[in-house]
Amino acid sequence: MSSLAATAGALEAVHSRFGFDLAPEGPDWHPYPTLPARLQEWAAELTGEGRAPSEVAMSLLSGVTGPVLRPLAVAWVLRGELLAVDAATTAVRRRGRVTDRAALACEVHPADPVELADRLVALTAPIVDTLHGATRYGARHLWGGLGDVLSSHSLWAGRHRGDPPAALHVRFAQVQAVLDRVSAAVGVEFPRPEPFPLVGPGRETVAQVRGTCCLHYRIPGRTHADGTPRYCGSCPLIDDEARRVRMRPLVEEGTTTARTAHLGMPTA
Repeated sequence: MSSLAATAGALEAVHSRFGFDLAPEGPDWHPYPTLPARLQEWAAELTGEGRAPSEVAMSLLSGVTGPVLRPLAVAWVLRGELLAVDAATTAVRRRGRVTDRAALACEVHPADPVELADRLVALTAPIVDTLHGATRYGARHLWGGLGDVLSSHSLWAGRHRGDPPAALHVRFAQVQAVLDRVSAAVGVEFPRPEPFPLVGPGRETVAQVRGTCCLHYRIPGRTHADGTPRYCGSCPLIDDEARRVRMRPLVEEGTTTARTAHLGMPTA
């Protein structure tokens, strides 16, 4: 079994959200170099239906980058590895309007925060530029959304391993250092997440408050039964009391990390 295959299998065993395929098979896959053209088409289609350009931009951003950033962050934390992603060897699967899976054919390097930042920029800058141009939504919010995803999944991986709060704060700071390099490389100062300590019966941990709202609560159909918005637990638009209620499973006795893999994480 190759090193990449071993990593893919290990992450899939942790949670299906963090797995990836080794090769794209079938018509639903889109290689990363083709995404700028496709994103323009998808954005035009969605905005033509009356959806807000900001929501369209953030939804498409998380859709095409989330399946890559999730395993990237979790491999970094749990295995001390860097998935050396590049556009030429990366594809994502889009079924209907849901992008749910990545295919990676990259090398696996020892974890290196400098290389991580540089590869993030090379991989995602064309995506951000395309969505900014297609929707006119601010680049600082798009980069902020990417930073939030990298940070949230890094913290999730640490919680899954059982890291104490002090170690999670260290990991959070390490992610911010990566984002500092990203910000300098792209010349954009973007909002950053904030750590959010949680205390429950016999358990303490650390989550985060996003720096940028993912705007998924605006997606048609993503509301509660009474029609009220369904905010993420990490949403910057809700107050801390509501956030603690949403994040309570993170510190409840007997709650596994597998049951909390979705908390604060957009699912599009």
